[in-house]
Amino acid sequence: MIIFLRLITVLLLIGAGYLCYEFKDYKLAIFACCGFITGVIFTLSYVLDVSRKLKAYKRELEKSSINTDESDSKVKVLESKIEVLEKALKDALNK
Repeated sequence: MIIFLRLITVLLLIGAGYLCYEFKDYKLAIFACCGFITGVIFTLSYVLDVSRKLKAYKRELEKSSINTDESDSKVKVLESKIEVLEKALKDALNK
């Protein structure tokens, strides 16, 4: 979608340049350039906002995966403790 919008912007800029060349109107050329720069700034702000949101989402995913890893390791530690306690209980019952 972004590539499509960029192509349309470039085509509009080329069209505006051609019209300025045909009509010899430099005010229109300045207006077209200002519009192009404004479009670039708006697009850049949108891209930066999306990039910021993506980084925040990645951090959130990393935190949740770390919490999952910690939970898994806690479960493994508890399982090993249970095994040790079961073995100790069996040894105590056999004596």
